[in-house]
Parts: sequence; C-alpha cells; structure tokens
Amino acid sequence: MWMNMNMIMLLFMISNLMFMFYYKHLLLTLISMEFMMINLFYNIFILLNFLQMNLYFMSFFLSISICEGIIGLSIMVYMIRMSGNDYLKSMNILKW
Repeated sequence: MWMNMNMIMLLFMISNLMFMFYYKHLLLTLISMEFMMINLFYNIFILLNFLQMNLYFMSFFLSISICEGIIGLSIMVYMIRMSGNDYLKSMNILKW
C-alpha cells in the first residue's frame, strides 16, 4: 500500500512539473493534464478497491475526462485553423 502511495505522489509531482515547464504549447499542456487525469483515475481505483465500494464512480469520472479531452482537442484544432500555431501566447481570450 505504501508503495502505491509513493507511486501516486511521484506521478502527481511529475505531471505538475510537466504542466509548469511545458506551458508554451497547447498540445503539451493538454498532454500533461491528461497525465494528471490518469493519475487521478488510478488514485480513485486504489481508493475504491481499498474501501470495497462500487466502481460506478470510475465510469462517471472516465466519461467526464474523455469529454474534457475532446473539448481541449477541438479548441486546439480551432486555434490552429485561426492562427496557424498552438502557442498559448497567441491565444487571446477577448477574440472568443
């Protein structure tokens, strides 16, 4: 159990470091956020198995994370079509 907790903390710290250092491109930001979601999914799985509860919440969480990924990719495609790159600096919220 302690090894799982150490692994969860290590994965969470790696995903946070990815999010902090690779913030210039939208695609790298989306990949690091998906890595955080996978880490959270693993954490929920461990917790629900430890408490011997129903795994229904995992399917709900997985569907929400898939919708988040689809919305992020559609925003990225729209931004690349409009500006020609995926730099977060070129994204102006006031245009939307």
